[in-house]
Amino acid sequence: MLYAIVFHFLAGGVTGSIFKVRTLSLVLGFVLVEFAFLIFLQGGIAVLWAIASLIAVQVGYVAGMSTRGILEHAGYSLTRVEKRRPF
Repeated sequence: MLYAIVFHFLAGGVTGSIFKVRTLSLVLGFVLVEFAFLIFLQGGIAVLWAIASLIAVQVGYVAGMSTRGILEHAGYSLTRVEKRRPF
């Protein structure tokens, strides 16, 4: 189960360094479905691991987002261009 937490942290890190918050919501949705399956299959002991996985995804997202900000500020990567919508 420790490997699952590491993989969730890495998935959150990649998501935070590349994508926006909407994608984090999608990833958390997948983790919640995984959480439901774990509780169904393994019972109450899986609750702590599933909660730790949710926290790992969120901490990984913040770490990835921070890494992206540091790299953009240092000049190693370019900031994203936002499309303007004509109104």
